[in-house]
Amino acid sequence: MTPEYRIETEKHIKEYLASYDVNEIINIKCENTFNDLGTEVNVWNVKTKDGAYWVVEGEEAPMNLYTQNANYLSADEAYSYHMGITQRLSVDYKNNFKHIIDEIPLDIKQLKSINRKLNMAAEKLSVDLESEEFQAIGLICRESLIELGKELSKRNPEIIKDKGIKASDFKAIANEFINLYIPEESNSELRNYSRKIVDIAWSYNSTIVHSPNKTYPDVKIALLFTSALVSLFENLFLKYLGFDNELVCSECGSKSIELIEGENERLIAACKSCNHEEVLTTEKE
Repeated sequence: MTPEYRIETEKHIKEYLASYDVNEIINIKCENTFNDLGTEVNVWNVKTKDGAYWVVEGEEAPMNLYTQNANYLSADEAYSYHMGITQRLSVDYKNNFKHIIDEIPLDIKQLKSINRKLNMAAEKLSVDLESEEFQAIGLICRESLIELGKELSKRNPEIIKDKGIKASDFKAIANEFINLYIPEESNSELRNYSRKIVDIAWSYNSTIVHSPNKTYPDVKIALLFTSALVSLFENLFLKYLGFDNELVCSECGSKSIELIEGENERLIAACKSCNHEEVLTTEKE
């Protein structure tokens, strides 16, 4: 333990005790240091006006407070109890781990290979990674976007063929499908925003791949950009399929519509909310 670490830790211990309304400290000393579990953990003996406490901490271990009563008679017992709790919490965290892809809704179950890549990147992401590993995650994100472009091309290969777009040119492919999925003046703002997201996600991932100085938050943001863009295209596709043209009751605005057959084979839209009925006209009529 360096003198600097000792001074800084004593300061943190005083602040920590104060948060539990433990004040008037008489003496603080490091009673023992343990490293048998692969990480250095210190047990501090703290005497106050009203009692005595064990404070257990380490550079890679959380700080916690234990009273020196019948339950924790020695520094060794306080250390053993503390590490037992820490390991149980660590296991619980791993069992209930929720990686960052769960932070946003993704409708990409049908895109299994892209989903697998992004989940793999999310599971690899950790604050302990080296810069080369951060760059590798950026590369996975960029490859996922290229694969998304290929998936879009499969849905409508004529567009790519007619425009002479290369299979690896994700930005060009993405922008063509934005035009396809959300045409007309009413979607002009959404087209503009969607193109910006395409440019942001692709450019930022390229920055991660080529920079050795990016950190954990940088790469997490890149992964979020990528996941959000994949989700965006799936939802643009839903609009393209006709979600914008859902039947709406002209009386109450409800979308709870049932189609029933009327006279002369005409379709009637019957609202389940207000019971309003409206005859649907065809293009011939």
